[in-house]
Amino acid sequence: MPPLPERLLPISEPMSVHRIVATAVVLLISSRSAATGQTIPSPYRFFETRQEVSASGGRISPGTGQFGYGPGPGQMTEVRYGLELSGPLSVEGVVSWIPTTRDIVDPSWLGGFRTIGSADVQLLSADVRFKLSLTGQRTWHNLNPFFFAGAGIVRDMAEVSSVELDLAVDDRFEFGNSFLGLLGGGMRWFVKGPWIVRVDAGLRMWKLDAPNGFRLVQRGFGDVGTSEWANANSVSIALGYRF
Repeated sequence: MPPLPERLLPISEPMSVHRIVATAVVLLISSRSAATGQTIPSPYRFFETRQEVSASGGRISPGTGQFGYGPGPGQMTEVRYGLELSGPLSVEGVVSWIPTTRDIVDPSWLGGFRTIGSADVQLLSADVRFKLSLTGQRTWHNLNPFFFAGAGIVRDMAEVSSVELDLAVDDRFEFGNSFLGLLGGGMRWFVKGPWIVRVDAGLRMWKLDAPNGFRLVQRGFGDVGTSEWANANSVSIALGYRF
């Protein structure tokens, strides 16, 4: 076969090294720009610290029972230690101090009972709570909502009032020791660094033991029973430190 004429031979011009490098740089810049444009900042942030201590102040409003001799509303102070376990679960130990007052009720008064004075109440409680964080071990816009449930014991540390000493022994109300149950929820705000602000709202439950004088049939109070449950709504705000 005769050779092709020179004008019909294929023309091949190899790409220069400069053009190859320039093309690669343009493609790299374009791909990085596209990736940057698709990045969306996440509102979630993980926290690595596992321990937390805090102190809080708040208000509590307990029910005083059917005869009104239980502890009334008052201020509340708490100290708390918390430890993150795994995932969204953590455990907390809380000591609470509630100084308030209660009515002194005389069940021997003809025609029913009457209030003859008031007595100081110094409620000291200790409880253990399990806390479930809705966002796990991370925050959403620096917020961490949670629910908790717990149990403990509460005791009145106050001495018997001088007014109450005038009542018969069976007519005196004594708070004594009581089982304490808790349910509630709240929000932690991770302010900056290790510092947080925390708000809790909860329901506490304890027992009020009825004095024997309220259970005497001749006094006409009906079927009183030996004790009743009283509910106490509370709200508090705390400053905490995590480490």
